[in-house]
Amino acid sequence: MFFGLRMPRSLLALAGLFQLAIATMVGSGGIAHAVGPKPFFDTYCIDCHTADDPKGDMILESLTDGPWFVDEAARWDRVLDVLRHGKMPPEKEDQPAATERAAVIGWIRDRLLTHCRDETNQTVLPTARRLTNVEYENTMRDLLGFRLDLIDSLPKDAVTPYRFNNTPDMMRIGPEQLDRYLECNRRAMASAIVDPSKPAVHTTRQEWQPAKVEQGLGMDEIECQTSRKGTPGEGMPVKSTPPTGEFRIRFQASAILPRGIDEMPLRLVMGQALNINSSAQQIRPVGTVRLTGPDPKVFEFTGRIENFPASVITPQNLYDDGTLNDENDFLYWPRRLSMPRAVVNWMEFECPVADVWPPEHHTRILFDSPLRESNPPVYLRGVLGRFMARAYRRPATPAEIDRFVAVYELIQPSCESFEGAIRETLAMVLISPPFLYHTVTDDRTSRQFELASKLSYFLWASMPDDELMRLAADGRLDDPKVIAEQAQRLLADDRSEDFVRNFTMQWLGLAKMQTVPINSDLFPRFLYYVPAGERAGTEEPYRPTIRHYMLDETTGFVAELIRRNAPVSNLVDSDFAYLNQPLAAHYGVEGVQGHELRPVPIRPEHHLGGLLTHGSVLIGNGTGSAPHPIYRAVWLREAILGDDVPPPPAEVPALADSAGESAEKAVTIKDLLERHRQVESCNECHVRLDPWGIPFEHYNAVGRYQPFVPREGKRVRGFNRAKDGDLAGYAAYLASVNTVEVQADARVPLGPDVDGMEQLKAYLLRDRREAIAENMVRRLLAYAIGRDLTYRDRFAVEQLLAQLAKNGYRLRDMILAVCESETFRGIDSSRDTSSRDSRAKVRRR
Repeated sequence: MFFGLRMPRSLLALAGLFQLAIATMVGSGGIAHAVGPKPFFDTYCIDCHTADDPKGDMILESLTDGPWFVDEAARWDRVLDVLRHGKMPPEKEDQPAATERAAVIGWIRDRLLTHCRDETNQTVLPTARRLTNVEYENTMRDLLGFRLDLIDSLPKDAVTPYRFNNTPDMMRIGPEQLDRYLECNRRAMASAIVDPSKPAVHTTRQEWQPAKVEQGLGMDEIECQTSRKGTPGEGMPVKSTPPTGEFRIRFQASAILPRGIDEMPLRLVMGQALNINSSAQQIRPVGTVRLTGPDPKVFEFTGRIENFPASVITPQNLYDDGTLNDENDFLYWPRRLSMPRAVVNWMEFECPVADVWPPEHHTRILFDSPLRESNPPVYLRGVLGRFMARAYRRPATPAEIDRFVAVYELIQPSCESFEGAIRETLAMVLISPPFLYHTVTDDRTSRQFELASKLSYFLWASMPDDELMRLAADGRLDDPKVIAEQAQRLLADDRSEDFVRNFTMQWLGLAKMQTVPINSDLFPRFLYYVPAGERAGTEEPYRPTIRHYMLDETTGFVAELIRRNAPVSNLVDSDFAYLNQPLAAHYGVEGVQGHELRPVPIRPEHHLGGLLTHGSVLIGNGTGSAPHPIYRAVWLREAILGDDVPPPPAEVPALADSAGESAEKAVTIKDLLERHRQVESCNECHVRLDPWGIPFEHYNAVGRYQPFVPREGKRVRGFNRAKDGDLAGYAAYLASVNTVEVQADARVPLGPDVDGMEQLKAYLLRDRREAIAENMVRRLLAYAIGRDLTYRDRFAVEQLLAQLAKNGYRLRDMILAVCESETFRGIDSSRDTSSRDSRAKVRRR
C-alpha cells in the first residue's frame, strides 16, 4: 500500500488488468462485486474527466462500483460506447493494451446487463404520444376513404436534425392543437357524410382550335407554355364548383417531339390565380402525364375539390422549367420551338362525380338498416360502435359508446337533421385520446390491437387495415412469423412510401435543404424564379425544380435499396443512382430521358453512388454559395456513423473570426480549418470533426462535382446574358476561372489519410461498416417504437446485429428483424431467455 505517493502508471495498468481479468473470468455467475475498472480510469481517464473541468461533460470519478442508479447506468453506457469504438483515450494520449480495453468493456457490459435484468431497476417508459401530422392526415384518409389535405391547418410538428418527431416528448397536445383538430374533423365529416338529396353536377368544357405558332413554322399545334389568349396556356376557366365532392378532369393531348426525344411530361395545375406576377397565387398540381408522340390520347385525373382552389385549370410543359441541361436559355422563342411541345385539343371538368348516391364513404358510416326508422337509439349505437372501433384501432367499450350517445343527445336538438347531428358527434369522437394517441395497453387481448397499430404506423404512417384488425381479433399477432408476413405485405403496399419518406427525411435531416438560399448569380437556372412583378426573384411555388427532384432522389434511392434488400454498404456507395433527366443533366450523367425517377447505372467518372454525394445532402449542408465542410462532417458523423456531435458552445466565434489575423493568410478552406484548430478552445472538437468534412470539398454548394475552384481572391461573377449569351457561354467562363485544384485530403480520426470522396467511401466500407449497420438498426428501432433508445436497448440492438450480420446487414432484413424483435413486440430483451415469452413488467405512464 502506498501513502502520499502515486503508483507508477505501468503498475496501475497491470493491477487494473489483473483485477478485471478476475472479474471477466468469473463472469456474471461468479463474484457479485468483483473489483471494478477504477485503476483503468485512474490511468487513462481521470485526468480529463474530473468534476473541476470535465471533457465532454463526462465526470468519471463519481461513478461507483456498487448498486447503480439510472443516471449512473446511462453514464456507464456512454463510457462503454467510447471504449468499444476506440474513441477514448484520445489518439495523442497513452493507449491501453487491447486486453485491458477488452477487460473493461466486458466488466461494464456485464454490470449493465445485470442492472437491466434487476426487477427493482425497471424504469417508467413514457409511451403517451399523439399522432404526428402525417399520421393524422393518413389516418383520416384511411378511416374515411378519401384524402383531405389537413396538415397545413395544423401547427407544425417539431423538426430536430437526425431525430424522429414521433417520440412522446415531441408529440404532446395543447389547447390550440385541439382546436385545430376539431376544425379539421368538422371539415372532414362535412365531406364524408352527405345530405340525402343528390347535388347538382357542375361541368365545364373547352376546346381549342389548332393554330400556327410564331416564326411561321406552319405546324398545327398549340404551345401550352405561352400566355396567348385562346390557348391552353391561358387555362380553362372553371364556371363553378360545389363545396365538397370528387372531381374528374379529362383532356386530350399529344406531343411534337424533336429528334432524339422519346417523351415529354405535361403537368396539370389548378388554382385561383395563374398569372405568375400575382401575389395571391393559390395553385396546386393535379398530376403529370407522359406524352409519347403525335397521336392524341385521352387522360383523366380525379381528386377532392376541397383540396383545390379551382377557378382555372392549365397544362404546363415541364420541359420549359429551365432544368433540362443548363446549355441554353429557354426564355426566347427560337429555343422554345426546338423543344418538345404539347398539343391539347380539349378539356372538361365535372364535380361531384359519384357512381352511386350516397357515395360509399357515406354508407360506410351511415349504413343501410331498417333500425334507422324502427329503432333509432339502437341504430345510433351501431353507427357509433362501428365508427369508433375503426377510429380507435380497437373495439370500443360500451362505456365509450355511451359517452358519445350522450354527446349526440346534447347536439341533436340544435341540428336540422340526423346527418348534421352525427357529423358533429363524430367530429368529437376524433378529438378523443383513443383516436389522437397511439394505442398502448397492458391487457393481453388488447395488446394484439396495439401490435397491429405498431406495425401499420411504422410501415404505413397510418391506421391498421382490415386484415391486421382481423389478425389482432383472432390473437395471431403474438406469432413472430405472422408479424414478418404482415411486415412484408405492408412494405409491398404503396402506402409504405410514406414510411420511407418520413423516416428518410428525418434520419438524414433533409428538411433544411429546402430553405437554403441558393445564390442565383452563381447558379443560374438551378431554381425557377418569377421574372417580374411583385414576386420577382422568388421561387415559383408550384413548378418543380432540381431542388424538388433531389429530395425525391434521396427518398427514392432508399426505397429502392429496401426493395432490393441491398446491404447497408449501399448507403455509402452503390453502382446506381436514382435519377431523371434534369437530375442526370445536373450531375453530368448522359443518356437519361424523361422526368420519371428510376435507378440508373453509373460509372466512376460520374463521382456518384450512395448517399454522400446526393444533392439533397450537399445543399442542406452548405451555404447556397459554397460548400461547408463542418456541416457536412456533422452530417456524416450523426446520420451515417451514429455519433452524437454536441452543438458548439454559444460563445464559440465564427470560423474566420477564431483564426484571427491568420485567417487572412489562409489559402483554402482546409488551410483555414487548420488555423482554426490552432485555437485551443476550438481544437478539442474540431480535431475530431474537420477531417470528416474535407473530402466533401470536391462537391460545390449545389451538389456538383468540382475538381477545380477559382484562385484565392478571384471574384466570380454570376450569369450575364450580354457577356455570356447563354448558359453554355457562362459554363465556358467558369471553366476559365476555375484553375486551382481542390484540396480534399485529410487524416480521419483513428483512421488513415484519405484524399477525396472515393477514398473516404473506401475507408468507411472497410473499417466502419459495422458502425454504419448499428446506426441503421438503432434508427429503425427508435422510429418503429416511437421513442429514443436508452442504455436498456443496447442488448436488443446487439441481438439484432448478430442476427443481421449473417446475411450482410441487408436493409429489408433489418426492417423485418425490427418488427419481429422483442423490443418492438413489447418484451424486454435484457431479461433472461427463460422469461422472453412473457410480457416485460415495465410500468407505463
